[in-house]
Amino acid sequence: MFDHLKRLFKHSVIYGLSETISRGTGFILLLIYLRILDADDIGTRSLVYAAAGFVTLFYTLGLDNAFLRYFMDKKYSEEKSTIFSTALLFTFFMGFLFFTGTWIFDVTVSSWITKNSTHTYIVHLIFAVLVFDTVVIYPTLVLRAENRMNYFTLVSMLRFVLMIGLNIIVVWYLQRGLKGIFETNLIVVILVAGVLIPIFRNYLRFNFSFRIFKILFQFGVPTIFTLFFMRIIDFSDRYLIAYFFGAEGTTAVGYYTPSYTLGMVGIMVFVNSFRLAWQPFFLSVKDNPDARQLFSKVATYYSIFIGMVFLGMTLFREEIFREYTAGKFPVSLSGIIPFVALAYLLYGFYFIMLAGIFIREKTKYLPIAPISGALLNLGLNFIFIPKFGIIGASYTTVIAYATMVIILFIISRKIYTVSYEYYRIGVVFFVTSLMIAVSLFVRIDSAIPHYLFTVLLLLVPPVIYWFCGFLKAEEMARIKKFS
Repeated sequence: MFDHLKRLFKHSVIYGLSETISRGTGFILLLIYLRILDADDIGTRSLVYAAAGFVTLFYTLGLDNAFLRYFMDKKYSEEKSTIFSTALLFTFFMGFLFFTGTWIFDVTVSSWITKNSTHTYIVHLIFAVLVFDTVVIYPTLVLRAENRMNYFTLVSMLRFVLMIGLNIIVVWYLQRGLKGIFETNLIVVILVAGVLIPIFRNYLRFNFSFRIFKILFQFGVPTIFTLFFMRIIDFSDRYLIAYFFGAEGTTAVGYYTPSYTLGMVGIMVFVNSFRLAWQPFFLSVKDNPDARQLFSKVATYYSIFIGMVFLGMTLFREEIFREYTAGKFPVSLSGIIPFVALAYLLYGFYFIMLAGIFIREKTKYLPIAPISGALLNLGLNFIFIPKFGIIGASYTTVIAYATMVIILFIISRKIYTVSYEYYRIGVVFFVTSLMIAVSLFVRIDSAIPHYLFTVLLLLVPPVIYWFCGFLKAEEMARIKKFS
């Protein structure tokens, strides 16, 4: 069992490097933009990327979510090129349709997306970016399926270097501002597509199979509803903030963006690293008699690790926010960070429970959880944002993800029962919550004592786990052997 877990950990670390690079790109770029753009431009950028998150779903119609399932299936080992070509050609065709339509109706689209009809040039750029961005999904998935991690990391590193370097040149040095952000994005994604040409050459045959398309579509289309409603949870708050704040709406989104980014990136670097390794892992061990026990252990170890990350982000939220925004934003906005981080922490549990549904091929049940979460999120945002301001949007995000996890847990138990270690996960939750509560009630004004006390709170959980019987004998033996 531990050998399987070691493999999952190894792959998560490798993908984690790539994910850190990927998420770190947006994190660093926003750090740069905060120093050269005003809140209104930051808000416009956020609204454009939020819209892009919705639109890309209709480029693939779920084929990308079905791709790994069948590309890795031994029954289709002779049809890998057909699977690749069918998915890629369909996605490119959809991308071309969207690009053409938005070029014709650019003024209308600009008004919808950015709340400003003058940003037509940005609309042209972002839809050109999306064509290339969605097409390179498939060769990237091939790298994951074939465990070509060095190649995968190389692509991620190249993207990172180009994005940072070109943004510094175009946005900062050439002072292209908001337009330069999307010009740079287009250049980079074209170059990344070029680096993936060997994968295109190996698998692209320009033969579209309606039979394969039907198989991919039937498996993948339920995930579209899932992802669409998850996009509502993730991105609709920007548009609702813009709506409720009226003329100052875009600026309010600009103030919301840094806190949200910090809360999301801090957790999603790890959650997405795990997710990228998780699907190939659970598909590879699905026939193992110990698979359910493996999944249970994964949930426990995930809770321990991500709980420590969440605790650190929460305890040091003000210091992190102040440095990240260079003091340009009120430090009170750092209060958004723990709520966003908690929401994406729950998202990791959601991914863990997806295993049984994918293994049993019951993706038709997937939309139930995100539909419920999205509707709750939308409804509560109409109450929370006017009442609490922009921080209210982070409250509803937590509630939505918690609802999704509970519903998916109920569904997954009926389809593929896993006996999770509820007691140990509960202990992690209690210890983490206790440390946060102590930090809120015990306030130390002097800087150095406050810092030392906060570090002490961060060290308490691992001491409890090690010395209070939380870890089992075989786990402690493995840790000692590893160290």
